[in-house]
Amino acid sequence: MDLIHARSERALAAANRQLRGALGKQMTGLIDELLIALARVEAYIDFPDEDLPPEDRKVVENQIANVLRGTDRLLATSHYGEVLRHGIKTVIIGEPNAGKSSLLNRLVGKERAIVSPEPGTTRDFIEEVINLGPHCFRLIDTAGLNPQPGAIEELGIGKTYEIAAEADFFLVVLDSTSPTPLFDNRLSDLLNPDRVIVVINKIDQPGSPANLAFIPHARSVAVSAKTGLGLEDFRSALIGLADGLAPHTGDDAVAINARHAYALNQAKADLASAQLKLAENAASELVASDLRGALAALGEISGRVDNERMLDALFANFCIGK
Repeated sequence: MDLIHARSERALAAANRQLRGALGKQMTGLIDELLIALARVEAYIDFPDEDLPPEDRKVVENQIANVLRGTDRLLATSHYGEVLRHGIKTVIIGEPNAGKSSLLNRLVGKERAIVSPEPGTTRDFIEEVINLGPHCFRLIDTAGLNPQPGAIEELGIGKTYEIAAEADFFLVVLDSTSPTPLFDNRLSDLLNPDRVIVVINKIDQPGSPANLAFIPHARSVAVSAKTGLGLEDFRSALIGLADGLAPHTGDDAVAINARHAYALNQAKADLASAQLKLAENAASELVASDLRGALAALGEISGRVDNERMLDALFANFCIGK
């Protein structure tokens, strides 16, 4: 399904990696280590009369910790997987009449948003999907951040802050012909320089240098959304920002989906419970129950792990019945 619905080159590449078994390889490694940990616990439960070496719970703790680290690494790709499947949520913000809608129209290649000299034309958000380079972007044009809005305009501004809280990237549009505005602290707190491009618009008109002290270290680019001047530099900057979004790269890089994330979180909870029981020196049967739960959760991703595999791990690591 990911391959069929891929909306960008990056999404297509990730789906192809998954078809080639990249996720399966990583899951096999986690399951194999978890099976060995479970076999160590089960051996002392099921074969107490065998001549087994002294039980060392520290080894089991280390193996569980290794599986947890692998689980966390996969979970860290969950948001990137969402981005690949649905596009990078890129919110366009700025004061009224700064040229946000003009920038959207220029990027989309059509008159998607109404453009007017009258401030406050955009009262609700407008969303469009575009592809730039290997990436898919969900561009969201929002209501202008007017410090003295009317009643309807204020509702639109409220929606802007709601959307901004969930944004991957921000395009902060400034009008080069006007003084740089002061933004509300609610917005300033969200503007991580690594996720922002400051777009200094209207450079085709006389103006003055923008003051970027409100967000130091952010990328900036000067454009004219009206004439298209500087748009190629802006597109390159946006692609560069997106290039750094992937949590890691390589032949086996994966980006899990919501179903994978749910199963991994279930496994993580069971593993954490097993860790706690080991720390409290609880009965081995209780630890084994948690480990079996984690194994079943991981099996929801890679395929059911039957008892034969656990027994294979047990007999491979212990001399039992010989």
